[in-house]
Amino acid sequence: MLSVIANPGCCMSIKSLVRQARLYSGLVLMLFVAMHLANLALGLKSLDVMEDWRWTLMAPWQKPPGRILLTGAALLHAGLGLWSIAVRRSFVMSATDVAQLCLGLVTPPLLVNHVLTMRLTAALNVDFETSYGLILATFWSFAPVYAFQQLFVVVVVWVHAALGLYSWLVIKPVWSRIGGFVLPMLFAVPILALLGFVESGKEVLARLAAGGEWRSMIEANAGRIIAVKEQIAAMQANVLLVYLALAFLALGALGLRIARARLTPVSITYDGGQIATGRVGVSVLELSRLNHIPHAHVCSGRGRCGTCRVKILAAPDSLSGMSDQERATLARVGAGTDVRLACQALVLASGVEVERLLPVFADASAARAPREWLAESANAEATP
Repeated sequence: MLSVIANPGCCMSIKSLVRQARLYSGLVLMLFVAMHLANLALGLKSLDVMEDWRWTLMAPWQKPPGRILLTGAALLHAGLGLWSIAVRRSFVMSATDVAQLCLGLVTPPLLVNHVLTMRLTAALNVDFETSYGLILATFWSFAPVYAFQQLFVVVVVWVHAALGLYSWLVIKPVWSRIGGFVLPMLFAVPILALLGFVESGKEVLARLAAGGEWRSMIEANAGRIIAVKEQIAAMQANVLLVYLALAFLALGALGLRIARARLTPVSITYDGGQIATGRVGVSVLELSRLNHIPHAHVCSGRGRCGTCRVKILAAPDSLSGMSDQERATLARVGAGTDVRLACQALVLASGVEVERLLPVFADASAARAPREWLAESANAEATP
């Protein structure tokens, strides 16, 4: 790990694998969250409908295979998120990346309380039976403060997931066919879930006020949670302590890499004679952004879109080697042998000269259909 952090030009294939693992683990988690929110949305109909569909939507995640898949995806996604921070080359990020990073960092602590309460109570008390009725009664009656926390968690988790999904799909050719469906769904799912949460909450309050066997069952299960509250709190504290330690370690590793790299300054020259200065180990795109030099970058430096590509005019050996992902993206956009992705080419020494091949206003369409986009742009420029 330390060798990876110390050498910014190594392990490009590992970084590609990490990105794929983060993507697919994130998709698993988003599927779980989407099914959970869909179940909550059924509260618009009734609490009984929510409970009936729980066995269809949520039971697969309760069985051993689903539980292993979900737990593994959660641990992998959180761990690789911290790892990606540790191996960053700079703090240069788009507004979307900053939002996704911050939301991703706060998600695990926000989820710890809810997840551990249900899991540990079931493990420590064989008579405990979880249900939406119990969860909603807790939020709406027994501990209302947790309702606000839950609403905040829903917003944070879904926005983080939606940003990641959109960033991945928008540059793909299929987006032109599915975008009109996906975008409305990204907004509709959490809104319907929150409305279902409110409507079913009203029904739960009415049932609690009516008393009877249902209320007795809910109160009995709530009592089982209270009985193991101290054990749950201790476990939560340990989990949060480990997570915070890992987060500070990742941030510390990033700070160390940046501090060490500052000892070796570099510069590159752009078309038009502009010169960007920085430190060894950052990418051409990062140098552009650090020096406020306009440069297209639809996917924010993930090596997916190809819009940041540059033609290398001098000193190609002063750049890091090419990864498999970069080769694949350059092949997809039909780039020449002297072309690199600015976001993937790390500057290891001065003397590099580059020519930006796409205008700064290049958008996602330039990634979805690169040849058609360039042809249309050329025709537009030629038209008086």
